Amino acid sequence: MSALPQVQVGFLQANQSVETITHLSVLIRHVTRAVRDYSDESLILSTIAELSLEGFALSGFQIAVYNLDQSLVSAAYTAIWDELSESGLRVHRLDYPSGISPRFLLHPRQFCDGLAASEAVTQLQLPIADAMGTLGEVIASRPAGEIFSGQDLSWLEQVADHCAIALRRNRMAQLAQTQAIELKRLNQLQDNFLSTVSYELRIPLANIRMAIQMISLALKRDETNFAIPSEEAFILSSQLFDKVTRYLAVLQKECDRETKLIQDLLDLQQLDTDTLSLIMSVIQIDQWLPYIVNPFQKRFQEYQLTCTVDIEPDLPSLMCDQVNLSRILVELLNNAYRYTPPGEHITVAVRKVSSITNPDEILFHLQVTNSGVELPPEEIPRIFDKFYRIPKLDLRKQGGTGLGLALVQKLVTRLGGQVLVESKQGSTSFTVELPFQGVRH
Repeated sequence: MSALPQVQVGFLQANQSVETITHLSVLIRHVTRAVRDYSDESLILSTIAELSLEGFALSGFQIAVYNLDQSLVSAAYTAIWDELSESGLRVHRLDYPSGISPRFLLHPRQFCDGLAASEAVTQLQLPIADAMGTLGEVIASRPAGEIFSGQDLSWLEQVADHCAIALRRNRMAQLAQTQAIELKRLNQLQDNFLSTVSYELRIPLANIRMAIQMISLALKRDETNFAIPSEEAFILSSQLFDKVTRYLAVLQKECDRETKLIQDLLDLQQLDTDTLSLIMSVIQIDQWLPYIVNPFQKRFQEYQLTCTVDIEPDLPSLMCDQVNLSRILVELLNNAYRYTPPGEHITVAVRKVSSITNPDEILFHLQVTNSGVELPPEEIPRIFDKFYRIPKLDLRKQGGTGLGLALVQKLVTRLGGQVLVESKQGSTSFTVELPFQGVRH
């Protein structure tokens, strides 16, 4: 803290000279710098109290801070002259001082205080307040008979305003920290709940799936339309057989859907806790990519969609976890299938590119592009959030959980890369970038 120009006691009573105004301007700059540079509330208010006592040549200076509900004075910073102190003054902080209650000042007031004439002082009290409410008060003291002028009040009000800025900033920071801790706790509770539910549902769903398969194997069609009971099979008429088969197909589809949801939740939890293990292997891209894409071709044709695969020639082998990389591509293809209008085109392109940040680093570049759909700009920042969907773009009306893209992003991050999305001019592209070497473990 820089030393302020020395002034004589009593200058506040007289008309302020140019030198005095300059001196007070320096004082306010010191106070402003303390509020700006320090983050600790106690240090800021102690510094302001010390600067004010010395700069205004007061006999005492106090900053009283109210608690959040304005029912108590939570702290008092009292600056006094002390011959034993190295700097000649001392700032004393007292938490929850007894006998002091908020005065709820609306306007500054000046009065003489003290029981005996020898102890009497002139005090000027000012509220520390902003648009959101009163935060405390400032009390400046001078010997009895030395009153505070209007100019004195103006300068001290600036000090009180800086105290208000420091106090409000500190309380907003505390509130933000408290909310962040609470949000983290709620997210943890949510993750624990989802994990518990997921584990508990796996066994019942496995039993349901087994029961569906056993019923399907036991069903027999009676071509003569005369059903004969059997201990080894359920022999049904053709009409009833077709109806039961449709019912079982619906059950199987929904069972598979719920099983995938549970597996996605468990995988996301493993990724969040960084416990998902990687099994690295060498992948031949020209063999791996068609193996993943070809099973989708029939689904694409059912909705008049075309799909092409574009593999850069002489592409080197990729060292990666093949299971997780395949899952990333499957999720992206499912997403393209769900949101691409009939008659449009899907492109899966693979190439090697140089890193923008490091030209010597070669990246594996996997891009899935579908035409005929464009994401609203306001939706893009949330596209990778868990459980977030854009139902109005779901042309197949197949629903979904909103976990697919969240899983893609976390898997790509686990593999040491990044996933990017770009949507413009009537098309949407998801790009996965992975290093050819040095996958993170």
